[in-house]
Amino acid sequence: MGVVKLLFHFVILFKSYVNPMSSGDILSQREKVRSMFYHGYDSYMKFGYPFDELKPLSCSGHDTWGSYSLTLIDALDTLLVMGNKTEFVRVADILIDTLDFDRDINVSVFETNIRVVGGLLSAHLLSGRVKFELEEGWPCEGPLLRLAFDVAERLLPAFNTATGMPYGTVNLLDGVPEGETPVTCTAGVGTYILEFGTLTKLTGDRRFEDAALKALDGLWKAKSNIGLVGNHVDVQSSKWTAEDGGIGPGVDSYFEYLLKGAILFDSPRLLGMFEELYGKIVKYNKIDDWYIWANMYKGKYSMATFHSLDAYWPGLQS
Repeated sequence: MGVVKLLFHFVILFKSYVNPMSSGDILSQREKVRSMFYHGYDSYMKFGYPFDELKPLSCSGHDTWGSYSLTLIDALDTLLVMGNKTEFVRVADILIDTLDFDRDINVSVFETNIRVVGGLLSAHLLSGRVKFELEEGWPCEGPLLRLAFDVAERLLPAFNTATGMPYGTVNLLDGVPEGETPVTCTAGVGTYILEFGTLTKLTGDRRFEDAALKALDGLWKAKSNIGLVGNHVDVQSSKWTAEDGGIGPGVDSYFEYLLKGAILFDSPRLLGMFEELYGKIVKYNKIDDWYIWANMYKGKYSMATFHSLDAYWPGLQS
């Protein structure tokens, strides 16, 4: 299904070059996207809230990542992108009044960062458009920023490892759970610099950016002698437990965050890391217009598998 969807998007992109869309077509497509968003959002609010996610077949809610109305946090900044200022303000008020991260629950460090920390930070920075809860020191002050800081600070114990690469799970009250596996995926190690770097820039607290950069350094040191990274790594020993490397699931956002981090923070260091890894991916993983999996030590093809999560790659190249 992922390959079919990806091919479909390539066909649409090609047609747009051959037959550029009229302004009427663009407006029509825009409204289609808006309709799809509200189909999901309204259904979640009706059947899923206050749980994390909506189960689409049974139309019931369930908690998946932390029991903090994850979809609502995920959707908050999108409401403003859609131009719905009234609903943004209403939902932001709800989250400020109800979110409580002082809880004895184990959460995914990766998912909590990209969806909760990232969602709250995006909403905080966009809130200037509606002058929502703008305190005197905004953008370095504000209730959504304080929530983002609170939950991000609870993720920091996961980074206390021999390599600086974080554990995959943390307890919001007690830190890394006893007996937690040190093995996590590459994306789970290298996907923090955007949110943590932004937190440092807004608050002046160096702990966040330093943790994200140290994790990236740990991954960089662990890459193979031919310059590839694998899929899963032991964050205490740097030993790879899954040696297939590629652009897809388990690795994907590592590359994304290197390039976006380089752009956001004007970092030649991050850009250099991305460009070197990109060259290795093209050398060992690219076949025509497709990217397969290869052994990170030998560079030999290991899996001719494509996944829907690969669809980010053309956007990253653009």
